[in-house]
Amino acid sequence: MKKNIAALLLSLLVLSSCQVTENLEIASDGAGNSVTEIHVEDFFITVLSDFSEFLPESDTSIMDGAIDGYIKSLENASAVSNPEWESLGGNNYKVEFSFASIASLLSDMGAENQSIFTLTDNSIAFSLDINNYPELKSIVPFLADPNFEVYGPEYNQGMSEADYLDMIYFLLGEEGPEAVTNGTVEVLLTVPGTITETKGCTAINGNTASFEFPIIDFLLLNTPLSFSIVWQ
Repeated sequence: MKKNIAALLLSLLVLSSCQVTENLEIASDGAGNSVTEIHVEDFFITVLSDFSEFLPESDTSIMDGAIDGYIKSLENASAVSNPEWESLGGNNYKVEFSFASIASLLSDMGAENQSIFTLTDNSIAFSLDINNYPELKSIVPFLADPNFEVYGPEYNQGMSEADYLDMIYFLLGEEGPEAVTNGTVEVLLTVPGTITETKGCTAINGNTASFEFPIIDFLLLNTPLSFSIVWQ
């Protein structure tokens, strides 16, 4: 029971308590590099500390252990090279790795026939909704953990944001809902050419576009998350 509670809290906190910025660069041959910076709210660090008694004793913090586990999963992907992470202090972390191609990376992670990403020689499109969400669970296995699934979009189809935040309040206390609503993800995607068209994202210079969304939109998926970029 203690193990299940710890797994539930860790998965919820890692997913819903952060500001995440990923810089994703794609070269003309399809290879690329990903650099992700993660900031975790002080409130959630405190909650994790309070529940550390449910986990085996360790000299490593819960967050450090979670990120180190993610790096180890990347090390098992043949399309990935040089995965590494570092703690930047102040609840900030950086994760970096290179990949042979997005398609081979997704295949290595268990999503060979996925429909979330569509790539051509001069375009990339991303679309995630409740129908193809199961494909994402193949890529990110902890999303399929029963301890997390009950808080993910499949188990909460049609739930309003207000009702979801009430649930978070019950689980994590009065500071939980605000911390969850403050969580955001931004992907800065640099492509190997001049951007000519964007949809669902914003071009910030000639070859880089920004796609940003609140994490609660992912947790509910009441509307699809999508973007597309075309370049020449």
